[in-house]
Amino acid sequence: MTQHNDVIRESFTTQAQAFAANPWVTDEERIRRLVAAARLTGSERVLDIATGPGYIAEAFAGAAREVVGVDLTDAMLAIAKQRTKEHGISNVSFRAADAQNLPFENGAFDVVVCRLALHHLLKPPEVLREMARVCRAGGTIVVEDIYSSEHPERAAYQDRWEILRDPSHVRTLALSELLQLFRHAGLETDSVTTADDLTPEVERWLATTKTPADRAAETPAPRGGPPTRPEWLTTVSRCDGAPVLPCPDGNPSRAQGQLNRTSCPDDQC
Repeated sequence: MTQHNDVIRESFTTQAQAFAANPWVTDEERIRRLVAAARLTGSERVLDIATGPGYIAEAFAGAAREVVGVDLTDAMLAIAKQRTKEHGISNVSFRAADAQNLPFENGAFDVVVCRLALHHLLKPPEVLREMARVCRAGGTIVVEDIYSSEHPERAAYQDRWEILRDPSHVRTLALSELLQLFRHAGLETDSVTTADDLTPEVERWLATTKTPADRAAETPAPRGGPPTRPEWLTTVSRCDGAPVLPCPDGNPSRAQGQLNRTSCPDDQC
């Protein structure tokens, strides 16, 4: 376990109950959109990474054969287990796990989902590669997260606010960076949907993490709320079990069988 994992665990232990009760986490329409993006048939085995209080795992359990939720924080897992027990959901289980080193075999899941977590991680590329590893060939990976401005100064403004509020925040990625991470993980992007309905009221957002008064006073939040936090949704499918091949410029290419492969920019491969 890394030192930053300890920071995440401490932060989400502190905010577990408040986080689990916040409307931007519990909103049923947002959750429904996320589940619908996976286009389930009912036979899938689903992995929910950074499951938190288990809302996403529970929603997927209503449309899939089996769901496994993993999280670093025991306090969050306790909420998830209690909720699903109370609701009588029998096809979902929870366990502690590090997203950078998932304790599952290659291709163990049909669908892998991760919601509002990449910006807390030191190494998002490693997490995406792990997600791809445990997803079967032809399976689906669904990620929902906030994204930053493409302009570095604006992105830094948002990150400064987030880190003052929650020290487990690392960096919000721009949409162009996120799409490149998927490509480098050997994934093919199927769809991207953005929305701007994830701007919480500033006082409650600070209260969720129990931000100390001195740090709250430093937050550069504009009048009316924190920097806009649009959520983004992308659904990607793995290639047919083929490896990711290197390009001369360092960008990977998705292999299709032994002979054919997708092209790199300007057909450099």
